[in-house]
Amino acid sequence: MSGRREPGAMDFSFHYSESEDRIALQAPTDGEETVVWLTRRMTAGLLLALATLLARSNPNALLAPEHAAEILGFEHQNALVVASGGQELRLLASRLPKRLPLRLVEHIELTALSNGRGRIALRAGEHRLRLELPRENLHLLYDQVMGLAKHAHWNLEVGEPWQESAATSDSQPRVTH
Repeated sequence: MSGRREPGAMDFSFHYSESEDRIALQAPTDGEETVVWLTRRMTAGLLLALATLLARSNPNALLAPEHAAEILGFEHQNALVVASGGQELRLLASRLPKRLPLRLVEHIELTALSNGRGRIALRAGEHRLRLELPRENLHLLYDQVMGLAKHAHWNLEVGEPWQESAATSDSQPRVTH
């Protein structure tokens, strides 16, 4: 399975591998495609870290923390509607190359940038992958990864993500395996 790719959308894709029971992230880097694998545990951490990053970098949620869940929920729904042109975003089937190196993501770090974008840094052994995305695409990323986790029947206990991530602390979200 892969996230939907459209012109101007995210230039990377996610795929679920039943045989590996992992999610592969395929992204262009330095003229080649890089594939790294997310375990169930790292996927849960990524989802929580994304929700935390979005909560801690939304100025309206920071000004009204008692309404942060509603503000972030509206922002999330708006990002999905705008990205889809009012159509439901769907996960599409696709295939990964048959022979892929086993690069398990060991560390994920998310950073809110001053220009309203977010940076996701993934480390898989000696391989590093950095993605810089606008806020709307961070919401799309969350939605697509959550969709793949549901497709995989992982039953992640993330709950309502905006409730779990207080819009207050300044520390950067990190996930380490």
